[in-house]
Amino acid sequence: MKLNSPKKPIWTLFFICFLMCVALIMLGAFSYLLKGWLIWDFDKPFPFGKAEIVTILKISLLGIPMGLVFWIFDIR
Repeated sequence: MKLNSPKKPIWTLFFICFLMCVALIMLGAFSYLLKGWLIWDFDKPFPFGKAEIVTILKISLLGIPMGLVFWIFDIR
């Protein structure tokens, strides 16, 4: 197996993009839960809802171009 092979498998691209999306979902969920916990007034419901989940999913789509850049420049 050559280390600097010009032929890269396409499944590696999908795998890297998927892992970057999952990592961004986990990071976004943790940050929104931490923010909600820090500003939470105990007399009101917990401030985490559908709007935050949609925002986290939108941010997680940045994993696709990040994975593409990592794949092109062979960062693993």
